[in-house]
Amino acid sequence: MLKALIVFVAAFATVFVGMAILTAVLFALRHAANRPAGRPVEPSEPVQDDEELIAVLAAAAHTALGKPVRVHRVHVHRQRATELWSRAGRMDIMVSHRVEPKR
Repeated sequence: MLKALIVFVAAFATVFVGMAILTAVLFALRHAANRPAGRPVEPSEPVQDDEELIAVLAAAAHTALGKPVRVHRVHVHRQRATELWSRAGRMDIMVSHRVEPKR
């Protein structure tokens, strides 16, 4: 009976030590992923009322909607690298809701 108890405690301790090591590795990977890779990239020129960008956005919206549009405001979002999977998921949802133009 005592031998079975020793085996049980040893197995239980081994599992918990393995789980602790796995948890430490996952936290280390999360910390490494949140670090910026190298120095931050500075934009060469701030994008404010860039007429060419607004024209391209208006043309893309006109093509997608099939009717003339007017761009009132442009806001550029700077996303972190960790949000790539979220952005990919949103793109999948947007593509699934795409309305095909009438023929």
